[in-house]
Amino acid sequence: MNEVSIFLVGQAIAILGGLITIYVKTTLKIKELEIRVTMIEKEDARMMEKLDKIERAINNLAIQLQNKQDRE
Repeated sequence: MNEVSIFLVGQAIAILGGLITIYVKTTLKIKELEIRVTMIEKEDARMMEKLDKIERAINNLAIQLQNKQDRE
């Protein structure tokens, strides 16, 4: 009976250790993914800002060309 109890306690400790390991690895992976998403969102925001500047420059050029054509 004593051996069975020791075996069961050992198995319970092993299972708990495994569950804790899975929890820690999953938590770390989720944190890593959150950091990646944040970095990508920041990069996307920078790209959108650059594209907006390019769009404004193109619109200004189009207006200038239109004004030039209107003068002729």
